[in-house]
Amino acid sequence: MTSLLFMFYFFRPIMFVDIGWLVFGLNVTEVFAIIATGILIVAFILRTIVTKKINVSVVDFFLFSFVFWVLFVYLLYFEHSNIKDAAKFVLPFITYFVLKNVVVTVKDYARYIKIMLVGYSVPILASTFLIVQGKGLYKVLYWNNLFRYSGAYVNPHNLAHCMTLYLITLVLFAVICSQYDELVPVLKQRLFFVFSCMISVFALYCLYKSYVRTCFFGLLLFVYYYLFRVNKKLLAFFSLIMGVVLILSAAVVYTIFFDMVDAVKGPDKAQFGSGRPMIWKHNIETYAAQPLDGILAGVGVGSVTSHINERQKVGDVLNSHNDFLDVLTQTGIVGLLLFLAFQFCLFQKIRLLEGRERYVFLALFISVAFMNFVSNSYVTRFGVGQMFYALLAYIELPEHKIRRQQKLEAVKQEAERLL
Repeated sequence: MTSLLFMFYFFRPIMFVDIGWLVFGLNVTEVFAIIATGILIVAFILRTIVTKKINVSVVDFFLFSFVFWVLFVYLLYFEHSNIKDAAKFVLPFITYFVLKNVVVTVKDYARYIKIMLVGYSVPILASTFLIVQGKGLYKVLYWNNLFRYSGAYVNPHNLAHCMTLYLITLVLFAVICSQYDELVPVLKQRLFFVFSCMISVFALYCLYKSYVRTCFFGLLLFVYYYLFRVNKKLLAFFSLIMGVVLILSAAVVYTIFFDMVDAVKGPDKAQFGSGRPMIWKHNIETYAAQPLDGILAGVGVGSVTSHINERQKVGDVLNSHNDFLDVLTQTGIVGLLLFLAFQFCLFQKIRLLEGRERYVFLALFISVAFMNFVSNSYVTRFGVGQMFYALLAYIELPEHKIRRQQKLEAVKQEAERLL
């Protein structure tokens, strides 16, 4: 079982790249998602047989309620739903349930995250090489002559989200290693520390060359929230450095954010953020015009106008650039409420963590929620979604419950001794 989990964590970040191969009409990324989910299910079955226990909480009630609702909506609107989009909605959620049952201890979790970080180095190094060579170019923006790179990925957004998640995961790993005596702090893992620093520089370079503003803001939000909770002096110093950098690179900043700056200055604010206000308004109006069944169940999973050529004219709903709005329009108000309930339960579980662990996972959760709201992120991009929920599996490790019970018993014993 351990070898199966090592395979999943190592290959998951690698197999999100675009190598152009097709297997039975599916690209390699989609095939791996199916295989990876199968691997996890096998590991879950083996674990359940051995321990005869299943780690179940209120989180799972809403998790599976949402999964079953998505499948119901898919069957309800079968003629204009898309099986790939349905899979994107449900596979990451299943990943969370399986991993929180098969990864038991903090030490095991740390080992798996470390192997994921090592696996991440493959697409990061490949993307860096391609970008430096002038390859992996996605497009040159007509309005500002900005060269946007996708590296080894299918588009700049996939590149940026993966680079952002790598950097966040590295911080998360370092925080966890610093909290437990049985784990070696990252600074003392000398070879891995030097290696990680080098890969982090490359990841930041790739993130910058993608020019995906959602990820710029998402990473900054993660850093600012975490430092605000644990080290305000360092936050002030970081803010000073950021201010100086922004002033010195004002022309570059304007080039990257030109549409947002011009929209604020000019009369046409609908073009703010690549036209998001216009898209959101159109989709909300289209959704509100649906009959009662459409209000409850949406327009169908995948029934949206897409940038993909063969699926461009599927429905009246546009690509929302907002995962929450996508959930609403495609699965209805019922789907959105179940999704939000699931997210709220995850948030409550994170709050049960202690010390810096709580703050780093809250920073991760808030950052991802922000990116989900302003773009197609960790819901519709199921590769990064699957890695995100693999990270979140930590918050429900059985070891946490055991540690809390031990602390409670120790407090009771101390109270009895004093009395």
